[in-house]
Amino acid sequence: MRPSVQVLIVPCLQALDFRTPSYQQNPNNAYLPRHQMANYWLWYARGMDGHKHGHIVAENKHVSASARISQIARRVDHNLIPRKYVSVDYAPDAVGTGNDELWKLLEPYFLDPYFAPLMAANLGGLPLTYIATAQYDVLRDDGILYARRLRAAGAEVEHVHYDRAYHGVYRDHRNMRQAQIFIDDLVNFISSRL
Repeated sequence: MRPSVQVLIVPCLQALDFRTPSYQQNPNNAYLPRHQMANYWLWYARGMDGHKHGHIVAENKHVSASARISQIARRVDHNLIPRKYVSVDYAPDAVGTGNDELWKLLEPYFLDPYFAPLMAANLGGLPLTYIATAQYDVLRDDGILYARRLRAAGAEVEHVHYDRAYHGVYRDHRNMRQAQIFIDDLVNFISSRL
């Protein structure tokens, strides 16, 4: 049975590029720093010790040079991020060389759309999608890019972005008002689709 809706809350959708504008703006965010996200992907993919390879992945040195210039890399094209979300300090990542040996280990996972949905060549036929993103979150651009690609594929998408919010916006005890708005938005979306 095909799902009728997907709900993605500050989602991690790709492990190809750890230098998107949101990763660059929030590399040391206490809620979810870039190095921790790199470790999570490694653990999820191969049960690999993040401490051994995490620094390579966090610095975007895990992808081979040929993969960086391939069609696949266009799935995380930084030019598709609205300018209002790109800081003045943003710097495109130099292609350079990557770790070919590590990429051979990670490529089957990091390019698998069941593992990293943003890597799907075709997002057509997916159901109505709700995506919530937060301004101060390394994963913000994953959600923005996914929403954009889903719309381009003809899917109905409701993308809700929370300014001045962190990765854990829905459980932020320091900003209960914003957490309540987040929960209310989500409940309203789900309730209207039942």
